[in-house]
Amino acid sequence: MLFNSVVYWLFLPLVWLSYFLLPIKQRWIWLLLVSYFFYGFWKIEFAGLMLLTSVIDWWCGMRVERQDIGGWRKFWLWFSIGSNLTMLFMFKYLDFALGDSAMVRWMSDHNATAWIVELGKYTIPAGISFYTFQSISYVVDVYRGQEKAEHNLPKFMLYVSFFPQLVAGPIERFGKLHAQLFSEYSPRWEDIRNGLRLLIYGLFLKVAVADNLATVVDVFYADHTAFTQAEAWLATFYFTFQVYTDFFGYSLLAQGSALLFGIHLMDNFNKPFIAKSIPEFWQRWHISLSTWFRDYIFIPVGGNKRGPWVLALAAMLVFFTSGLWHGANGTMIAFGVAQGFLYLFDRFVFKKLEFVGGHFHDHQGRLPLRRCLWDGFRQVKTGFFFMMTLVWFRSATMDQASEVFGMLWMPGYIGCRLDGLEGIAAPTLAHGLQIPLFLCIFLLLDLWVMKDRADVWLGKFATPLRWLMYAAMAVSVWVWGGAINHPFVYFQF
Repeated sequence: MLFNSVVYWLFLPLVWLSYFLLPIKQRWIWLLLVSYFFYGFWKIEFAGLMLLTSVIDWWCGMRVERQDIGGWRKFWLWFSIGSNLTMLFMFKYLDFALGDSAMVRWMSDHNATAWIVELGKYTIPAGISFYTFQSISYVVDVYRGQEKAEHNLPKFMLYVSFFPQLVAGPIERFGKLHAQLFSEYSPRWEDIRNGLRLLIYGLFLKVAVADNLATVVDVFYADHTAFTQAEAWLATFYFTFQVYTDFFGYSLLAQGSALLFGIHLMDNFNKPFIAKSIPEFWQRWHISLSTWFRDYIFIPVGGNKRGPWVLALAAMLVFFTSGLWHGANGTMIAFGVAQGFLYLFDRFVFKKLEFVGGHFHDHQGRLPLRRCLWDGFRQVKTGFFFMMTLVWFRSATMDQASEVFGMLWMPGYIGCRLDGLEGIAAPTLAHGLQIPLFLCIFLLLDLWVMKDRADVWLGKFATPLRWLMYAAMAVSVWVWGGAINHPFVYFQF
């Protein structure tokens, strides 16, 4: 069930009304049932897999909490982690790991354990990477003594399956989400109002901005060699903000949906394109995943407490894992590794290019022009490097990524169509005026105008102007939403 589908917009108000008609003590049960219905709407088998994950981690969490079983605590911790990663591997990475190896061909010829190969080719359960990481974090936190184990299985199942953030995050920690799910909450107009604001702005970003950008990007990547160098740059630029507005829009829709029930989810984005370095960028982009990697991989490996070499190793491990998390494909690994090298470059090399002594401020503490220009350069440099790595993110194969890079950087590249060739009916990346218009509106709001989160910012305007903006966003969604209902980019992860 997609957030940008008619079915969801019928589902959400019905669930909300039913929720508050029920006695307070029974509301969480209703949330659990509708969350499993929401997830099983794709395939009922997906709900069964999530149930299996929940049962295993619920049991392991109780075993890990016991202090009288000695070394068995660590056994149950690793059993939980291992079972989660095994299921993730079987459904997401097995086919990639086996590839076209001799073993695969032999199994195919002899029909030996062919079901294993077919399992790897099965449709990836929506959001399996998200709820797997959320469930792992619970068991690790119980092992560390940071959280107490939940002894009620259905309540733990709701923590894993809560529908607004189930399939694409944010990846919430047990302590914060669990406490809200079972609190005695009465509907507040402030939460309803802010939730609806997040819903309309999130839907605008997804349908009016991201989906319109996707129509151009998809045409380019369907037959990239048919286009020019300028069109390759346009598609690359458009995809950068397609993936941003698509995922940012989803996050706002998730927050808005949850807020209707009085549940506050974490912010997943914080103006990443004003970041002055790649390390800062990843503090602002997909924050729930970045902090997850920080707390459960980067710091345990050594972090920044054991010298630069350990820091470099930990950072590269995080970004390699992040790339692999995004997809079982060499292009995703290349994306992650490239981000790792850029992270280390900014951390150890580019940082030394700062003016010595920090002589940017004058004697009155004001920022002179050269500092503003330098900061602007750093922001453009960070956004540009990130945009380049997204070529791997979007490309289906390493060969396609190489060809797109060639088109971008080599005039007259063999895989790039040249303008002015007679007798060739060349396609173009034609698009309507609404695409650059909506993109410019978003960039203006995100980079310079909107200092607060969308719900807070919108609430500061006078009622007539505020409702005029609501109407403009609603009309944009209705008129320019397009016939194609693009799935969210991060649903595949």
